[in-house]
Amino acid sequence: MPDLLFVDSDENLCTDVCSYFRSTGMRVEYALDFDAAATLLRDQRFDLVITDVAIAGGGILDLMRRVRRQEPPPVVLINSEVDTVDEAVRAVKEGAFGIVRKPFTIPELMFHTKRALDQRGRGQRSFAQTERFTNVYQPTNFIGECPEIKQVFDIVARVARTRSSVIITGETGTGKELIAGSIHYNSERSRGPFVRVNCAALPETLLESELFGYERGAFTGADRMRIGRFEQADGGTIFLDEVADMSLYTQAKVLRVLQEREFERVGGNDTIKSDVRIISATNKDLLQLMEEGKFREDLYYRLNVVTIDLPPLRDRGHDIQLLVQFFVRKYSLAVHRRIRSMHREAMDMLTRYHWPGNIRELENTIERAVLMTEGDVITARELRLLFARRPRAADGNEDDQITLPPEGVKLEEVEKSLIMQALEKSNWVQKDAATLLNVSGRVLNYKIKRFGITHSSWRQNR
Repeated sequence: MPDLLFVDSDENLCTDVCSYFRSTGMRVEYALDFDAAATLLRDQRFDLVITDVAIAGGGILDLMRRVRRQEPPPVVLINSEVDTVDEAVRAVKEGAFGIVRKPFTIPELMFHTKRALDQRGRGQRSFAQTERFTNVYQPTNFIGECPEIKQVFDIVARVARTRSSVIITGETGTGKELIAGSIHYNSERSRGPFVRVNCAALPETLLESELFGYERGAFTGADRMRIGRFEQADGGTIFLDEVADMSLYTQAKVLRVLQEREFERVGGNDTIKSDVRIISATNKDLLQLMEEGKFREDLYYRLNVVTIDLPPLRDRGHDIQLLVQFFVRKYSLAVHRRIRSMHREAMDMLTRYHWPGNIRELENTIERAVLMTEGDVITARELRLLFARRPRAADGNEDDQITLPPEGVKLEEVEKSLIMQALEKSNWVQKDAATLLNVSGRVLNYKIKRFGITHSSWRQNR
């Protein structure tokens, strides 16, 4: 089995990655800073080192020099946030295998790990021969048995073999990014980058620079040239999430990339060629936006060669139970708990609930339940759906009254949970979350600080 060293200052992330990777049979160590990583590299041999660019107590190039002292040297994968891309690129030039952009999902990181170790080709120790590994991006491995989701899997399997642009539609939390990743990693572009952009998470003034990059001196604060996401995605796929939130101006520039395969950086004159497949996603009605003049018709038809419509979780019937079982196993393993089953009353509660946040909300609920349960069976008490609305009535209407369970609640926990839901539904844009909660931005910011809530996108945009 492969030996892996994971280097990151986020101890929670280190713990999650180690738990997941160890479940596949890998031997994993982690280090929170440069000195700890250097000590492990001195005392042990590794097949792969996965490291953040920003290492506490040292630099990425210094760490790579330590890596090269091993014989044979491990493969190196670089984790990079938006503001450290330039350093990550320098590390690749120094011999690192590739870059995994933050934030990433652990299954996505596992996929890149497989590719890196397969490239290394270490005979019997090659990760390609680890039978317990399964490619989570294979449509056949997705969880779901209802006819609607099986049809989605069939379309994904067929469209992945083409170069066509794809639009993925569906409510928030239905798994649009997972479908996009599946299309990319099962296509002929799978060895190229998979670059994700949330168009709703950035102001319009920043979105253009994020997509196309900028030249030094293009605007105040542009003290160096920056490569944009389209340039980073050359030879691979770019996933434009919440594409309906782009302005008409930015839409026109994206259209040019689709038509001409070229663009200029902000403030630049040089034309840059980029061979990119575009997969986009939205939870809005693009046809209605076209009628209102808010979305370009020509861009719509360029993007919409193939449409994949994801059904909401409430319409997937027995799939809810399958997903519950999967998430219980996943988070029990992550926190080293043995959760044997879920009480029938708890499962009934989950299947009757209408899940406005879809799979994302279900996963968060099960994670909380696994953490809170004291025994080996999850009961309705641990689910903490204390803030949820009642299940839909037969006439389709909803009861707006909040349900208080007989055992009572901790009001502070409920408040924090509601804030987390609002942030997730608004893609971590605080002003939109404040609107959902009907409070001012100042009040929400105060409560976020009070509860210690953080998100990687906030650090990137400071």
